[in-house]
Amino acid sequence: MSRVTPEQMVARAEIADTLNAYSRGVDRRDIDLLADLFTIDATFDYGHGNVTQGRGNLRGLFVAATGKYTATSHHVSTINYLRVDAASATTITYVYAFHDSGDAHFHVWGCYEDELVDDGDRWRIAARRVRPAGAKTTTSEALPDRFERYARPEPR
Repeated sequence: MSRVTPEQMVARAEIADTLNAYSRGVDRRDIDLLADLFTIDATFDYGHGNVTQGRGNLRGLFVAATGKYTATSHHVSTINYLRVDAASATTITYVYAFHDSGDAHFHVWGCYEDELVDDGDRWRIAARRVRPAGAKTTTSEALPDRFERYARPEPR
């Protein structure tokens, strides 16, 4: 393994910003942010042939997916930079995601396998494969009164 250059360190930080912004976008139901994280012709692959392509179609996917839940909490960690060059990168990022439908909690953990490109103004995801390692559904519990949920607006 070769040493990381200063340019690659900057690219890694910017790529991490994109990967972290995805979690924020889902949890805050910010469809504009989510769509902007992907290239115009991006693909989003859930497996078993369930692939969505194109930023416009991804907007619809994000509206539908985030609309199923009253709250979510996504956590990405352990970003593996398999390849980073001046214009593109390949990463595997481990994820844990919590979803509350009001009746049930859905937990899923696994990884995002991403191809990213430097689009000039930011790094964007050109292809994402979601690959779960496991999932579990549990009974939903009310949030204790002392806590107030963060805002999760309806998408525009």
